Amino acid sequence: MFLSSESNQHNFDSWTIDSGYAYSLFDNVDLYVGTRLTKQNEGGFLSGLSYQVSPRLSVKSTLHSYTDDDAPEGQESGIGAEVSSRVQLSEHLDFHATLDYQEWQKGFEVGIGFRF
Repeated sequence: MFLSSESNQHNFDSWTIDSGYAYSLFDNVDLYVGTRLTKQNEGGFLSGLSYQVSPRLSVKSTLHSYTDDDAPEGQESGIGAEVSSRVQLSEHLDFHATLDYQEWQKGFEVGIGFRF
């Protein structure tokens, strides 16, 4: 089981929650399926692979379906792709980068996250 959340670079008051199940395919490779929900009324299913390159570095690729009522007409739903990486800087501090692509918008996010 996994649960993760992120904030969006476009709005201060925004969030993304991913939840689901991860299955270990190999020692350092996991397959995961789940759902995604955002503050912007966007939600859908997701699936992808996660690769633990080293104890401090991980890379993740995701395909996710989305439904967004605020998207331009005819593009309210579709499939998006995302590639992200995370480097553990210390026990409670991570650096992450994400490249996200959907039909009507593209995004690149870089940030620092605190791990509880």
